[in-house]
Amino acid sequence: MSRRLSVTTLLLAAAMLLGACASVPKQDLLVERLKSDLDNLRREETVKRHAPLALAEAERAVRRLDQAAGKNELREHLAYLATRRMDIARAEARRAEAADYALALERDKAALLVRFNRLQAEQALAEAERARVQSLAEGEEADQARARAAQARQAEREAAAAAQAARRDAEKARELAETQSEVAKLARREAALANEQAESLKRRLDRLQLRQTDRGVVVTLGDVLFATGQAELTPASAGNLDTVVELLAGEPDRRVRIEGHTDDRGDAEFNTALSERRAAAVRDALVARGIDPARITIVGMGEDFPIAGNDTAEGRAQNRRVDVILLDSAAAGE
Repeated sequence: MSRRLSVTTLLLAAAMLLGACASVPKQDLLVERLKSDLDNLRREETVKRHAPLALAEAERAVRRLDQAAGKNELREHLAYLATRRMDIARAEARRAEAADYALALERDKAALLVRFNRLQAEQALAEAERARVQSLAEGEEADQARARAAQARQAEREAAAAAQAARRDAEKARELAETQSEVAKLARREAALANEQAESLKRRLDRLQLRQTDRGVVVTLGDVLFATGQAELTPASAGNLDTVVELLAGEPDRRVRIEGHTDDRGDAEFNTALSERRAAAVRDALVARGIDPARITIVGMGEDFPIAGNDTAEGRAQNRRVDVILLDSAAAGE
């Protein structure tokens, strides 16, 4: 009997060792991929020049992932944060580059104004020369005066034509300067928008409590969404739901699973029904905000999948939740 137990123990130990070995390459490949992405980011001149602080944040995020140990969920979460930090560095670099472009356009505008002033001065000189020719013609003999008058008239026509051409050129220069000014304003607005988008991404990373699982990205909405024992959303839930909508809108091709959970207080059958009604309420709120209902499935999990102990008020509060899962393609096909 003891010999059979010994053999069984060895087989279980071997299976656990093989399982551990199988998981390591996946994590190593994830770290190596992010390190490669970071190396590519370091080689981007615009990032090095315009976003050194954001680049340093991305480097720290990759180091935290490389040094992390423990559950795969933690490392997946750190990988997600590292990827977003690299996205932020690129966004800040684009914003600064757009600001440089706007400054260059302002310099071009100044050069065009100088050209406009020069053309006006040339026009004034041409008109002065015409006056001088007319004055000389009046002091000459009649025949010469007539000849020179004719020449003066010709010169006047030519000067008028030159002046008109100069005015046209000046007007074109002014219009071009105004166009360049509008382009500069647009570039500044685009730079401001890029900055707002980068700040918005930072705020979402700080606000959302995300975790990566083998099924996909999970966003946990706590029991502040509902009153005790109720399935109607409270007004305080709007901000959390708007954040979830932003996340789902950024991944329009991925399916969504909404799971309702309760603590173990009360009848199990009632808890299952309540959890499903709460999941349905979250689904309806997301659909009302523009999410395609065909992407969403809901399920009431009741009290069967706690994430904390039900023997304390804090633990029960953690268990009363709704999980919104942005499914990976493999999990969505199951």
